[in-house]
Formats: sequence, structure tokens, C-alpha cells
Amino acid sequence: MELSNLTGFLVHRTDVKMTNFFTKILKQYEVTPEQWGILLVLDTERATSQKELAEAIDRDQTTVVRMIYSLEKKEIVRRIQNEADKRSHNLFLSDKGMSLKTKLMPIVKAAHDHVTKYLSDDEIQQLHEILSKLYATVKDE
Repeated sequence: MELSNLTGFLVHRTDVKMTNFFTKILKQYEVTPEQWGILLVLDTERATSQKELAEAIDRDQTTVVRMIYSLEKKEIVRRIQNEADKRSHNLFLSDKGMSLKTKLMPIVKAAHDHVTKYLSDDEIQQLHEILSKLYATVKDE
């Protein structure tokens, strides 16, 4: 068996290159691809718990707490204690965070269009379905 025939290797190689590409695009805005994922999930109006956020971006809660702390220091995210459960916090985008999200949306869309430029809409849909199947196979391993 050759390395280039291993699905895991091909997925990992692609992930590394795409992460590097998006990191380069977002660097001037002082946002990482992971932080961009948080910006996409959070809103200025609807509260999101740290647990919901961790599930949405598929990270453990300890990692999410560190990421939230970093975004809070940049005044992008607001963390407000949940009145019903004092152990929990509600997360919101700040006005600065919403402005950044709005500014980055067309930039990230253009970057997405660039990395998928050789794929048809049907191929993109198929790729999403295939990656979802691969993920479902290993997500609880």
C-alpha cells in the first residue's frame, strides 16, 4: 500500500494545506481559523453556552474556554453569567466582534471559492457528504 492511497493521509495533507491557507488569509485580522469558527457560531442577539459552542466547533470545553478568553481580551466576545445557572456563561459577539464577522465574511467566502474553484457544485456537495461519512465513522473513537 502506498501513502498516496491512504485516505487518512490525503485528508490530513489537505487539512494542513487548507489550514495554512486560511491562517494566512486571516492573519492580518488577528484571527485564527478556529476563532473564525467561533465568530460564525456566535451572534450579538442569541446567547450560546460554552458547551453549545464546544459542540458546534467540535472542540473540548477546556480548549473552548482558552479560545473564548483570547477573544474576550480582544473585545470580540462577551461572556455573561447565566442567570438560571450561575456555573454557566452565555456567549455573545460584541459590536466589535459582529463588525469583524461582517468584514471577514466576503474575505472568507472568496478564499473558500478559491480553494474549491476546480470543483463543481455537485462535487462540493459530494465532498461534504463523503467527509461527513468519514467523520461519523471516527467521531466517537
